[in-house]
Amino acid sequence: MKQFLILLKGKIELDYSAEALQGRLDEYDQWVTQINEYYIDDNRLERDGVHILDKDHLQTDGPFLETKEIIAGFIIIQASDLNQATDIARSSPLLKYFEMYVRPIIAK
Repeated sequence: MKQFLILLKGKIELDYSAEALQGRLDEYDQWVTQINEYYIDDNRLERDGVHILDKDHLQTDGPFLETKEIIAGFIIIQASDLNQATDIARSSPLLKYFEMYVRPIIAK
């Protein structure tokens, strides 16, 4: 089994009320239970951040980039190949709220 990183990118402005957040967490927890044999780790990221363009240029927010909307979090899973990892990601209820990027992790 190989490891895969699923990056979550916001595609809609989310409701961050306690009730809405709890609803998303409940949906996510049910999904993680379903994919338990493939699940490794996950984490949500804070909304603030910096985009480093090069040594001298940083971007925190602006007319074309809202860093808080770029990557909302990540999930690490294991799967036999990219096709299976993609199928696992596509089964997530989080697709209602996020775009997902699935990338293989290179083993050390």
